[in-house]
Amino acid sequence: MLSGCASTTKAERTPMPEVAISANTQLLTKQELAFINASDELVLYNLTPEKLAVKLAEKSPQEAKQLVQALMQTSAQRRYQANHTASKATPAEGIEEPLAYLADSDIIPLNPEAGGYNRQRVLQPALFDRYKREPGPFSLKRYLNEEGGIPTFANAPVAIRKADLVAGAVDVAFVGVPLALGSGWRDDKHAPTLLRGMYGLSGYSVEGGIDPTLVMQVADYGNIAVDNMSPELNIEHITQQLTDMLEAGTIPFIVGGDHSIMFSSVSAVAGHFSDTPVSVLHLDAHYRGERDKDHFYSDEQSVANLLAASVIEGENLIQVGLRGASQNKSALMWLRENSVKYHTMAQVERDSWAVVMEQALTELSASAGKTFVSFDMSVVDPAFVSGSGQPVAGGISVRQAMTLVRRACAETEVAGFEMLGVAPFLDLSYNTALSANQIMHACLTGIAMRKSGMDNANYIDPMALSHQ
Repeated sequence: MLSGCASTTKAERTPMPEVAISANTQLLTKQELAFINASDELVLYNLTPEKLAVKLAEKSPQEAKQLVQALMQTSAQRRYQANHTASKATPAEGIEEPLAYLADSDIIPLNPEAGGYNRQRVLQPALFDRYKREPGPFSLKRYLNEEGGIPTFANAPVAIRKADLVAGAVDVAFVGVPLALGSGWRDDKHAPTLLRGMYGLSGYSVEGGIDPTLVMQVADYGNIAVDNMSPELNIEHITQQLTDMLEAGTIPFIVGGDHSIMFSSVSAVAGHFSDTPVSVLHLDAHYRGERDKDHFYSDEQSVANLLAASVIEGENLIQVGLRGASQNKSALMWLRENSVKYHTMAQVERDSWAVVMEQALTELSASAGKTFVSFDMSVVDPAFVSGSGQPVAGGISVRQAMTLVRRACAETEVAGFEMLGVAPFLDLSYNTALSANQIMHACLTGIAMRKSGMDNANYIDPMALSHQ
Protein backbone atom coordinates (compact mmCIF):
# COMPACT_ATOMS: atom_id res chain seq x y z
CA MET A 1 0.00 0.00 0.00
CA LEU A 2 1.30 3.45 -0.84
CA SER A 3 2.17 5.63 2.12
CA GLY A 4 -0.39 8.28 2.91
CA CYS A 5 -3.21 6.57 0.99
CA ALA A 6 -6.19 5.41 2.96
CA SER A 7 -7.41 1.88 2.40
CA THR A 8 -10.89 1.74 0.93
CA THR A 9 -12.57 -1.58 0.34
CA LYS A 10 -15.49 -2.19 -2.01
CA ALA A 11 -17.78 -2.46 1.00
CA GLU A 12 -16.74 0.99 2.23
CA ARG A 13 -17.32 2.73 -1.10
CA THR A 14 -20.52 4.69 -1.39
CA PRO A 15 -22.32 4.88 -4.71
CA MET A 16 -22.27 8.13 -6.62
CA PRO A 17 -25.53 10.03 -6.21
CA GLU A 18 -27.78 10.12 -9.26
CA VAL A 19 -27.86 13.48 -10.98
CA ALA A 20 -31.38 14.77 -11.24
CA ILE A 21 -31.85 16.58 -14.55
CA SER A 22 -34.74 18.97 -14.89
CA ALA A 23 -34.58 20.27 -18.44
CA ASN A 24 -36.39 23.52 -19.10
CA THR A 25 -38.78 22.12 -21.70
CA GLN A 26 -42.09 23.67 -20.67
CA LEU A 27 -42.18 25.92 -23.75
CA LEU A 28 -41.53 23.09 -26.23
CA THR A 29 -44.26 21.86 -28.55
CA LYS A 30 -45.12 18.17 -28.97
CA GLN A 31 -43.06 18.09 -32.15
CA GLU A 32 -40.08 19.66 -30.40
CA LEU A 33 -40.39 17.25 -27.48
CA ALA A 34 -40.41 14.34 -29.90
CA PHE A 35 -37.27 15.70 -31.56
CA ILE A 36 -35.23 15.90 -28.35
CA ASN A 37 -35.98 12.21 -27.75
CA ALA A 38 -35.15 11.12 -31.30
CA SER A 39 -31.77 9.40 -31.01
CA ASP A 40 -31.37 9.05 -34.79
CA GLU A 41 -31.66 12.81 -35.24
CA LEU A 42 -29.46 13.80 -32.30
CA VAL A 43 -26.58 11.54 -33.28
CA LEU A 44 -25.84 13.99 -36.12
CA TYR A 45 -24.77 16.48 -33.45
CA ASN A 46 -22.94 13.92 -31.31
CA LEU A 47 -25.81 14.11 -28.84
CA THR A 48 -28.07 11.66 -27.08
CA PRO A 49 -31.39 12.55 -25.41
CA GLU A 50 -29.55 12.40 -22.08
CA LYS A 51 -26.74 14.73 -23.21
CA LEU A 52 -29.23 17.18 -24.68
CA ALA A 53 -31.25 17.16 -21.45
CA VAL A 54 -28.13 18.27 -19.57
CA LYS A 55 -27.61 21.14 -22.00
CA LEU A 56 -31.24 22.23 -21.79
CA ALA A 57 -31.15 22.16 -17.99
CA GLU A 58 -28.43 24.80 -18.10
CA LYS A 59 -30.62 27.20 -20.08
CA SER A 60 -33.73 29.24 -19.50
CA PRO A 61 -36.99 27.97 -21.06
CA GLN A 62 -36.64 30.55 -23.86
CA GLU A 63 -33.00 29.62 -24.55
CA ALA A 64 -33.88 25.92 -24.50
CA LYS A 65 -36.59 26.46 -27.09
CA GLN A 66 -34.22 28.47 -29.29
CA LEU A 67 -31.61 25.69 -29.16
CA VAL A 68 -34.11 22.96 -30.06
CA GLN A 69 -35.53 25.04 -32.90
CA ALA A 70 -32.04 25.66 -34.26
CA LEU A 71 -31.28 21.94 -34.18
CA MET A 72 -34.55 21.12 -35.91
CA GLN A 73 -34.02 23.75 -38.60
CA THR A 74 -30.53 22.46 -39.29
CA SER A 75 -31.83 18.89 -39.58
CA ALA A 76 -34.62 20.04 -41.90
CA GLN A 77 -32.13 21.72 -44.22
CA ARG A 78 -30.37 18.38 -44.70
CA ARG A 79 -33.51 16.83 -46.19
CA TYR A 80 -34.96 17.02 -49.65
CA GLN A 81 -37.19 20.06 -50.09
CA ALA A 82 -39.93 19.10 -52.54
CA ASN A 83 -41.18 22.66 -53.08
CA HIS A 84 -37.83 24.39 -52.97
CA THR A 85 -36.61 26.10 -56.14
CA ALA A 86 -33.25 27.76 -55.96
CA SER A 87 -32.88 31.06 -57.72
CA LYS A 88 -31.58 30.94 -61.26
CA ALA A 89 -28.64 33.16 -60.53
CA THR A 90 -26.16 34.13 -63.21
CA PRO A 91 -22.56 34.72 -62.12
CA ALA A 92 -20.91 38.04 -62.76
CA GLU A 93 -19.05 36.53 -65.72
CA GLY A 94 -22.39 35.97 -67.42
CA ILE A 95 -22.08 32.17 -67.41
CA GLU A 96 -25.07 30.24 -66.13
CA GLU A 97 -24.50 27.25 -63.86
CA PRO A 98 -27.52 24.97 -64.41
CA LEU A 99 -26.60 22.48 -61.69
CA ALA A 100 -26.84 25.22 -59.07
CA TYR A 101 -30.63 25.25 -59.24
CA LEU A 102 -31.03 21.48 -59.38
CA ALA A 103 -29.99 21.14 -55.74
CA ASP A 104 -33.40 19.80 -54.68
CA SER A 105 -34.27 17.93 -57.86
CA ASP A 106 -34.99 14.20 -57.59
CA ILE A 107 -34.00 13.76 -61.23
CA ILE A 108 -30.41 13.49 -62.40
CA PRO A 109 -30.32 15.11 -65.86
CA LEU A 110 -28.92 12.97 -68.67
CA ASN A 111 -28.56 13.83 -72.32
CA PRO A 112 -30.96 11.64 -74.35
CA GLU A 113 -29.78 13.34 -77.54
CA ALA A 114 -26.25 12.03 -77.12
CA GLY A 115 -25.38 10.00 -80.18
CA GLY A 116 -23.73 7.27 -78.12
CA TYR A 117 -26.12 7.14 -75.16
CA ASN A 118 -26.15 3.31 -75.15
CA ARG A 119 -22.84 2.75 -76.89
CA GLN A 120 -21.26 0.86 -73.99
CA ARG A 121 -24.09 -1.66 -73.79
CA VAL A 122 -24.45 -2.52 -77.49
CA LEU A 123 -23.28 -6.08 -78.13
CA GLN A 124 -21.39 -6.79 -81.33
CA PRO A 125 -23.36 -9.23 -83.52
CA ALA A 126 -21.56 -12.34 -84.72
CA LEU A 127 -22.28 -11.14 -88.25
CA PHE A 128 -19.75 -8.35 -87.67
CA ASP A 129 -16.92 -10.74 -86.79
CA ARG A 130 -14.07 -10.26 -89.21
CA TYR A 131 -12.90 -13.84 -88.76
CA LYS A 132 -15.73 -16.37 -88.77
CA ARG A 133 -15.69 -19.26 -86.32
CA GLU A 134 -17.97 -21.87 -84.87
CA PRO A 135 -19.50 -21.03 -81.46
CA GLY A 136 -17.49 -22.16 -78.45
CA PRO A 137 -14.68 -20.97 -76.17
CA PHE A 138 -11.41 -20.25 -77.95
CA SER A 139 -7.81 -20.08 -76.76
CA LEU A 140 -5.62 -16.99 -76.90
CA LYS A 141 -2.44 -19.04 -76.56
CA ARG A 142 0.19 -19.33 -79.25
CA TYR A 143 2.15 -22.16 -77.61
CA LEU A 144 0.95 -25.51 -76.32
CA ASN A 145 2.40 -24.95 -72.84
CA GLU A 146 2.43 -21.18 -72.80
CA GLU A 147 3.47 -19.27 -69.69
CA GLY A 148 2.39 -15.66 -69.69
CA GLY A 149 0.92 -14.37 -72.90
CA ILE A 150 -2.48 -12.68 -72.96
CA PRO A 151 -3.87 -13.18 -69.44
CA THR A 152 -7.27 -14.73 -68.77
CA PHE A 153 -8.93 -15.85 -65.55
CA ALA A 154 -7.51 -19.27 -64.58
CA ASN A 155 -5.67 -19.32 -67.94
CA ALA A 156 -9.01 -20.39 -69.39
CA PRO A 157 -10.20 -20.05 -72.98
CA VAL A 158 -12.34 -17.05 -73.85
CA ALA A 159 -16.07 -16.92 -74.50
CA ILE A 160 -17.66 -13.68 -75.64
CA ARG A 161 -21.24 -14.73 -76.37
CA LYS A 162 -23.94 -16.84 -74.79
CA ALA A 163 -23.65 -19.21 -77.76
CA ASP A 164 -20.00 -19.83 -76.84
CA LEU A 165 -21.01 -20.90 -73.34
CA VAL A 166 -23.71 -23.21 -74.67
CA ALA A 167 -21.54 -24.79 -77.37
CA GLY A 168 -18.68 -25.33 -74.95
CA ALA A 169 -20.93 -26.71 -72.19
CA VAL A 170 -19.13 -24.31 -69.86
CA ASP A 171 -19.63 -25.16 -66.19
CA VAL A 172 -18.08 -22.01 -64.71
CA ALA A 173 -17.26 -18.70 -66.38
CA PHE A 174 -15.45 -15.75 -64.85
CA VAL A 175 -16.73 -12.32 -65.80
CA GLY A 176 -15.30 -8.95 -64.81
CA VAL A 177 -17.51 -6.08 -63.67
CA PRO A 178 -15.11 -3.11 -63.30
CA LEU A 179 -17.51 -0.84 -61.42
CA ALA A 180 -16.10 1.56 -58.82
CA LEU A 181 -18.76 3.83 -57.38
CA GLY A 182 -18.49 2.64 -53.79
CA SER A 183 -18.13 4.57 -50.58
CA GLY A 184 -14.58 3.32 -49.98
CA TRP A 185 -11.41 3.41 -52.07
CA ARG A 186 -12.48 3.51 -55.71
CA ASP A 187 -9.81 1.21 -57.03
CA ASP A 188 -12.14 -1.80 -57.27
CA LYS A 189 -12.54 -1.31 -61.01
CA HIS A 190 -8.96 -2.50 -61.59
CA ALA A 191 -9.52 -5.88 -59.93
CA PRO A 192 -10.60 -7.83 -63.06
CA THR A 193 -7.46 -6.76 -64.93
CA LEU A 194 -5.08 -7.45 -62.05
CA LEU A 195 -6.61 -10.79 -61.06
CA ARG A 196 -6.41 -12.05 -64.63
CA GLY A 197 -2.67 -11.50 -64.54
CA MET A 198 -2.18 -13.15 -61.13
CA TYR A 199 -1.73 -16.87 -60.57
CA GLY A 200 -3.65 -18.91 -58.00
CA LEU A 201 -6.92 -19.52 -59.86
CA SER A 202 -6.00 -22.82 -61.45
CA GLY A 203 -4.24 -26.00 -60.45
CA TYR A 204 -4.48 -28.77 -57.90
CA SER A 205 -6.13 -28.35 -54.50
CA VAL A 206 -4.41 -30.21 -51.67
CA GLU A 207 -7.53 -30.04 -49.50
CA GLY A 208 -9.89 -31.36 -52.14
CA GLY A 209 -7.44 -33.69 -53.86
CA ILE A 210 -8.65 -32.39 -57.20
CA ASP A 211 -7.81 -29.93 -59.97
CA PRO A 212 -11.09 -28.13 -60.69
CA THR A 213 -10.01 -26.97 -64.15
CA LEU A 214 -9.58 -30.62 -65.18
CA VAL A 215 -12.97 -31.66 -63.81
CA MET A 216 -14.99 -28.74 -65.20
CA GLN A 217 -15.17 -26.63 -68.33
CA VAL A 218 -14.02 -23.15 -67.31
CA ALA A 219 -14.02 -19.99 -69.43
CA ASP A 220 -13.27 -16.28 -69.23
CA TYR A 221 -16.38 -14.36 -70.32
CA GLY A 222 -14.63 -11.01 -70.59
CA ASN A 223 -15.96 -7.88 -68.89
CA ILE A 224 -19.47 -6.50 -68.59
CA ALA A 225 -19.64 -2.86 -69.66
CA VAL A 226 -20.46 -0.43 -66.84
CA ASP A 227 -21.19 3.25 -66.45
CA ASN A 228 -18.87 4.56 -63.75
CA MET A 229 -20.93 7.72 -63.38
CA SER A 230 -24.25 6.16 -62.41
CA PRO A 231 -24.93 2.88 -60.59
CA GLU A 232 -28.60 3.09 -61.62
CA LEU A 233 -27.70 2.70 -65.30
CA ASN A 234 -25.80 -0.52 -64.63
CA ILE A 235 -28.41 -2.59 -62.82
CA GLU A 236 -30.44 -3.85 -65.76
CA HIS A 237 -27.49 -4.50 -68.06
CA ILE A 238 -25.43 -6.42 -65.49
CA THR A 239 -28.49 -8.44 -64.48
CA GLN A 240 -29.23 -9.35 -68.11
CA GLN A 241 -25.66 -10.38 -68.89
CA LEU A 242 -25.54 -12.63 -65.84
CA THR A 243 -28.95 -14.05 -66.74
CA ASP A 244 -27.57 -14.99 -70.16
CA MET A 245 -24.81 -16.95 -68.44
CA LEU A 246 -27.27 -18.74 -66.18
CA GLU A 247 -29.55 -19.58 -69.11
CA ALA A 248 -26.53 -21.17 -70.79
CA GLY A 249 -26.19 -23.50 -67.81
CA THR A 250 -23.06 -21.71 -66.60
CA ILE A 251 -22.23 -20.72 -63.03
CA PRO A 252 -21.10 -17.06 -63.09
CA PHE A 253 -18.03 -16.07 -61.09
CA ILE A 254 -18.30 -12.28 -60.91
CA VAL A 255 -15.13 -10.30 -60.27
CA GLY A 256 -15.87 -6.72 -59.24
CA GLY A 257 -16.03 -4.00 -58.63
CA ASP A 258 -17.68 -2.59 -55.54
CA HIS A 259 -20.53 -4.12 -53.57
CA SER A 260 -23.31 -2.29 -55.41
CA ILE A 261 -22.94 -5.15 -57.92
CA MET A 262 -24.51 -7.51 -55.38
CA PHE A 263 -28.00 -6.23 -56.18
CA SER A 264 -27.70 -7.19 -59.86
CA SER A 265 -25.94 -10.51 -59.27
CA VAL A 266 -28.38 -11.78 -56.65
CA SER A 267 -31.31 -10.49 -58.73
CA ALA A 268 -30.08 -12.48 -61.73
CA VAL A 269 -29.65 -15.71 -59.75
CA ALA A 270 -32.91 -15.39 -57.82
CA GLY A 271 -34.79 -14.49 -61.00
CA HIS A 272 -33.39 -17.44 -62.94
CA PHE A 273 -34.11 -19.93 -60.15
CA SER A 274 -37.48 -18.43 -59.28
CA ASP A 275 -38.95 -21.85 -58.44
CA THR A 276 -36.06 -22.79 -56.13
CA PRO A 277 -35.07 -21.24 -52.79
CA VAL A 278 -31.89 -19.19 -53.12
CA SER A 279 -29.77 -18.59 -50.04
CA VAL A 280 -27.01 -16.00 -49.95
CA LEU A 281 -23.82 -16.48 -47.95
CA HIS A 282 -22.55 -12.94 -47.51
CA LEU A 283 -18.99 -12.60 -46.18
CA ASP A 284 -18.32 -8.95 -45.42
CA ALA A 285 -17.30 -6.55 -42.68
CA HIS A 286 -20.30 -4.38 -43.59
CA TYR A 287 -23.98 -5.28 -43.38
CA ARG A 288 -24.91 -3.25 -46.49
CA GLY A 289 -28.29 -2.34 -45.05
CA GLU A 290 -28.12 1.46 -45.12
CA ARG A 291 -31.44 3.02 -46.07
CA ASP A 292 -31.22 6.78 -45.62
CA LYS A 293 -28.94 7.70 -48.53
CA ASP A 294 -29.21 10.34 -51.23
CA HIS A 295 -29.07 7.72 -53.99
CA PHE A 296 -31.18 4.58 -54.09
CA TYR A 297 -28.36 2.27 -55.21
CA SER A 298 -24.89 2.04 -53.72
CA ASP A 299 -22.54 -0.48 -52.15
CA GLU A 300 -23.84 0.42 -48.68
CA GLN A 301 -27.46 -0.29 -49.66
CA SER A 302 -27.27 -3.53 -51.65
CA VAL A 303 -28.74 -5.77 -48.94
CA ALA A 304 -31.41 -3.22 -48.01
CA ASN A 305 -32.44 -2.98 -51.66
CA LEU A 306 -32.57 -6.76 -52.11
CA LEU A 307 -34.87 -7.15 -49.12
CA ALA A 308 -37.01 -4.11 -49.99
CA ALA A 309 -37.56 -5.46 -53.50
CA SER A 310 -38.28 -8.98 -52.13
CA VAL A 311 -35.55 -10.41 -54.34
CA ILE A 312 -34.65 -12.66 -51.40
CA GLU A 313 -36.10 -13.10 -47.95
CA GLY A 314 -34.08 -12.07 -44.92
CA GLU A 315 -34.24 -15.59 -43.51
CA ASN A 316 -32.29 -16.79 -46.57
CA LEU A 317 -29.40 -14.39 -45.98
CA ILE A 318 -26.45 -15.47 -43.82
CA GLN A 319 -23.88 -12.78 -43.03
CA VAL A 320 -20.45 -13.59 -41.62
CA GLY A 321 -17.68 -11.26 -40.42
CA LEU A 322 -19.61 -8.12 -39.48
CA ARG A 323 -17.66 -5.56 -37.49
CA GLY A 324 -16.86 -1.86 -37.37
CA ALA A 325 -18.71 1.26 -36.32
CA SER A 326 -21.50 1.07 -38.92
CA GLN A 327 -22.68 -2.25 -37.47
CA ASN A 328 -24.29 -0.47 -34.52
CA LYS A 329 -27.34 -1.48 -32.48
CA SER A 330 -29.68 0.12 -34.98
CA ALA A 331 -28.11 -1.91 -37.80
CA LEU A 332 -28.22 -5.17 -35.87
CA MET A 333 -31.81 -4.52 -34.83
CA TRP A 334 -32.75 -3.97 -38.47
CA LEU A 335 -31.11 -7.28 -39.39
CA ARG A 336 -33.06 -9.01 -36.62
CA GLU A 337 -36.32 -7.43 -37.71
CA ASN A 338 -35.70 -8.77 -41.21
CA SER A 339 -34.80 -12.27 -39.94
CA VAL A 340 -31.24 -12.07 -41.30
CA LYS A 341 -28.89 -14.64 -39.78
CA TYR A 342 -25.81 -12.61 -38.91
CA HIS A 343 -22.52 -13.59 -37.29
CA THR A 344 -20.25 -10.81 -36.04
CA MET A 345 -16.56 -10.99 -35.24
CA ALA A 346 -17.59 -10.43 -31.63
CA GLN A 347 -19.27 -13.84 -31.78
CA VAL A 348 -16.11 -15.29 -33.33
CA GLU A 349 -14.10 -13.82 -30.45
CA ARG A 350 -16.34 -15.46 -27.88
CA ASP A 351 -17.27 -18.76 -29.53
CA SER A 352 -14.30 -19.40 -31.89
CA TRP A 353 -14.17 -19.43 -35.68
CA ALA A 354 -14.83 -23.17 -35.89
CA VAL A 355 -18.15 -22.83 -34.05
CA VAL A 356 -19.32 -19.81 -36.06
CA MET A 357 -18.35 -21.45 -39.36
CA GLU A 358 -20.33 -24.59 -38.53
CA GLN A 359 -23.37 -22.49 -37.58
CA ALA A 360 -23.21 -20.58 -40.87
CA LEU A 361 -22.84 -23.76 -42.92
CA THR A 362 -25.73 -25.42 -41.08
CA GLU A 363 -27.93 -22.40 -41.75
CA LEU A 364 -26.87 -22.38 -45.39
CA SER A 365 -27.58 -26.08 -45.88
CA ALA A 366 -31.01 -25.87 -44.24
CA SER A 367 -32.66 -24.25 -47.27
CA ALA A 368 -31.93 -27.23 -49.54
CA GLY A 369 -31.95 -24.88 -52.53
CA LYS A 370 -29.35 -22.92 -54.46
CA THR A 371 -26.50 -20.95 -52.90
CA PHE A 372 -25.02 -17.65 -53.98
CA VAL A 373 -21.75 -16.61 -52.32
CA SER A 374 -21.10 -12.88 -52.05
CA PHE A 375 -17.54 -12.34 -50.88
CA ASP A 376 -16.24 -8.87 -50.03
CA MET A 377 -12.51 -8.61 -49.36
CA SER A 378 -13.23 -6.43 -46.31
CA VAL A 379 -14.20 -9.59 -44.42
CA VAL A 380 -10.49 -10.46 -44.32
CA ASP A 381 -8.31 -8.62 -41.83
CA PRO A 382 -6.23 -5.92 -43.56
CA ALA A 383 -3.16 -7.40 -41.88
CA PHE A 384 -3.48 -10.16 -44.50
CA VAL A 385 -4.83 -8.14 -47.45
CA SER A 386 -4.08 -4.43 -47.57
CA GLY A 387 -5.84 -3.96 -50.91
CA SER A 388 -9.42 -3.89 -49.68
CA GLY A 389 -11.78 -1.17 -50.82
CA GLN A 390 -13.33 -0.77 -47.36
CA PRO A 391 -10.91 -2.27 -44.83
CA VAL A 392 -11.84 -2.83 -41.20
CA ALA A 393 -9.39 -4.22 -38.65
CA GLY A 394 -10.15 -7.41 -36.77
CA GLY A 395 -11.34 -9.68 -39.58
CA ILE A 396 -10.82 -13.31 -40.47
CA SER A 397 -7.69 -14.78 -42.02
CA VAL A 398 -7.23 -15.86 -45.63
CA ARG A 399 -7.05 -19.49 -44.47
CA GLN A 400 -10.37 -19.17 -42.62
CA ALA A 401 -11.95 -17.56 -45.67
CA MET A 402 -10.72 -20.32 -47.97
CA THR A 403 -12.01 -23.06 -45.68
CA LEU A 404 -15.50 -21.59 -45.34
CA VAL A 405 -15.76 -20.85 -49.07
CA ARG A 406 -14.54 -24.30 -50.12
CA ARG A 407 -16.95 -26.04 -47.77
CA ALA A 408 -19.91 -23.86 -48.75
CA CYS A 409 -19.26 -24.56 -52.43
CA ALA A 410 -18.84 -28.31 -51.83
CA GLU A 411 -21.65 -28.87 -49.35
CA THR A 412 -24.37 -26.83 -51.10
CA GLU A 413 -25.50 -26.33 -54.71
CA VAL A 414 -23.73 -23.14 -55.78
CA ALA A 415 -25.46 -21.04 -58.44
CA GLY A 416 -23.01 -18.14 -58.45
CA PHE A 417 -20.07 -16.48 -56.73
CA GLU A 418 -18.82 -12.91 -56.58
CA MET A 419 -15.50 -11.47 -55.43
CA LEU A 420 -15.97 -7.80 -54.61
CA GLY A 421 -14.12 -5.00 -52.86
CA VAL A 422 -10.66 -5.91 -54.15
CA ALA A 423 -8.60 -2.73 -54.65
CA PRO A 424 -5.29 -4.18 -55.86
CA PHE A 425 -3.39 -0.94 -56.45
CA LEU A 426 -3.60 -0.20 -52.72
CA ASP A 427 -1.37 -3.22 -52.11
CA LEU A 428 2.28 -2.64 -52.96
CA SER A 429 2.77 -6.41 -53.01
CA TYR A 430 0.79 -9.01 -54.93
CA ASN A 431 -0.69 -10.46 -51.73
CA THR A 432 -4.26 -9.17 -52.09
CA ALA A 433 -4.61 -10.27 -55.72
CA LEU A 434 -3.14 -13.69 -54.94
CA SER A 435 -5.41 -14.13 -51.91
CA ALA A 436 -8.49 -13.15 -53.94
CA ASN A 437 -7.63 -15.70 -56.63
CA GLN A 438 -6.99 -18.46 -54.13
CA ILE A 439 -10.28 -17.77 -52.34
CA MET A 440 -12.06 -18.07 -55.70
CA HIS A 441 -10.05 -21.23 -56.40
CA ALA A 442 -11.38 -22.60 -53.10
CA CYS A 443 -14.93 -22.22 -54.41
CA LEU A 444 -13.97 -23.74 -57.77
CA THR A 445 -12.52 -26.66 -55.83
CA GLY A 446 -15.69 -27.05 -53.80
CA ILE A 447 -17.89 -27.11 -56.91
CA ALA A 448 -15.59 -29.68 -58.53
CA MET A 449 -15.63 -31.79 -55.36
CA ARG A 450 -19.43 -31.78 -55.31
CA LYS A 451 -19.55 -32.69 -58.99
CA SER A 452 -17.20 -35.60 -58.23
CA GLY A 453 -19.28 -36.84 -55.29
CA MET A 454 -17.05 -35.49 -52.51
CA ASP A 455 -19.75 -33.36 -50.90
CA ASN A 456 -19.92 -34.74 -47.37
CA ALA A 457 -19.32 -32.30 -44.52
CA ASN A 458 -15.75 -31.11 -44.04
CA TYR A 459 -14.28 -33.53 -46.56
CA ILE A 460 -10.49 -33.42 -46.84
CA ASP A 461 -8.53 -35.64 -49.20
CA PRO A 462 -7.03 -38.44 -47.04
CA MET A 463 -3.68 -38.04 -48.79
CA ALA A 464 -3.46 -34.53 -47.32
CA LEU A 465 -4.05 -35.70 -43.75
CA SER A 466 -1.34 -38.28 -43.26
CA HIS A 467 1.98 -39.28 -44.78
CA GLN A 468 1.25 -42.97 -44.13
